[in-house]
Amino acid sequence: MANSRSDDVPARPPGARRLAPDARRAQLLACALKVFARRGLGAARHAEVAAEAGMSVPTVFVYFPTREALVQAVLDEVGRLIHDDVLKPLQRDEVPAPAVLRQSALAFAEAIDRYPDHARVWLDWSTSVRDELWPRYLAFQDRVQSLLLATTLRGKAEGSLPADLDAEDAVRLLIGSAYMIAQMKLTGTDNARVRHFIESLVEGFLFRPRER
Repeated sequence: MANSRSDDVPARPPGARRLAPDARRAQLLACALKVFARRGLGAARHAEVAAEAGMSVPTVFVYFPTREALVQAVLDEVGRLIHDDVLKPLQRDEVPAPAVLRQSALAFAEAIDRYPDHARVWLDWSTSVRDELWPRYLAFQDRVQSLLLATTLRGKAEGSLPADLDAEDAVRLLIGSAYMIAQMKLTGTDNARVRHFIESLVEGFLFRPRER
């Protein structure tokens, strides 16, 4: 007698709990992040995500119907973590702006330790100029830049940052330094050295009053 279960759908282990759709999607997204971090945005496919998750390929397509949808979900998750979880909570008006900006850079470095797959995907995304990826990254970068720019302008208005500081250039320098911070962390640079780099950036280059 033919088996009614599709051959490409693995049976659940005895006693295994069926996940709710949101939980299953989150599980698949976590697996997709691992695959994209390992294979790159241009190479990862549904089949590899399915293998990582121990599920069938059709199951992955249920939650991410196209490769475009899969890529978008991964990029949304990376952007959410960096903007919403790491940076946004630190932008508090009651904390002096230089301390907020310093802590933002340090928090980004610490997040790389906790979420290395997110960091690897971010590095791949931020250096890709392919038409399907580059505009999305620029939109994400604009959100981060607006967040940090508001803090920098507040610091100038309050007098905690130099009055002659070019706020937009300072934020661009901070965002640009994130590439080096990520590379240092992912290649095993000592944490003390990474912190020294951040302190040198903040104190030595960004916020020192210019000589007339």
